Amino acid sequence: MKKRLLFTAVLLCAAVSLLSAQQLHYGLKADLNMFKLNGEGIKSNYNMGGRLGIFATYDFSKKWGVQPELLFSQASAKRGDDFSARYIHTSNDQANKNIKLSYITLPVLLRYNINKMISVNAGPEYSYLFYANENLLTYNRSAFKRSDLGIAAGATLTFDILHVYARYVLGISDVNNIDDRYQWKTQQAQIGLGINFK
Repeated sequence: MKKRLLFTAVLLCAAVSLLSAQQLHYGLKADLNMFKLNGEGIKSNYNMGGRLGIFATYDFSKKWGVQPELLFSQASAKRGDDFSARYIHTSNDQANKNIKLSYITLPVLLRYNINKMISVNAGPEYSYLFYANENLLTYNRSAFKRSDLGIAAGATLTFDILHVYARYVLGISDVNNIDDRYQWKTQQAQIGLGINFK
């Protein structure tokens, strides 16, 4: 038992030393998020939202690294004028036109550092819908699936402790929870600011 504890302690110390030696940074970030939902019964236009959260970057070489993030995301969409015509048997005729959506979002991005100032990144982004104010369907049924998977890509400019970034996220999941006839997919365009604490 003592040997296992000693071995675990040695591994933790080695991991901490390795992470310290390589470039590990973390901080806060916020961005403006232009959110678009494409699909039948929905108005396909960009709506302003925002995201706020934490991030970490770990460069395992001068050129390559990873960047996980944990974000709270606010987004909005609009019910289309043809919604009741598309979903005749399930639609709520008194439904709100504006839809507010709140997500917990987890991007895990691969970074490529062009130089000390410029990096590009890409990778998967998972979002979990924990709140929606929509009442599109009768009997309080939810029109949106909880999970949304997307592919994110963008670029970052780093200025000492500050960085600015732009990113595009293409949703690859169908978030329509009503039926299988029509697919709803998300698109997002973001511009934001991050502050490195370390």
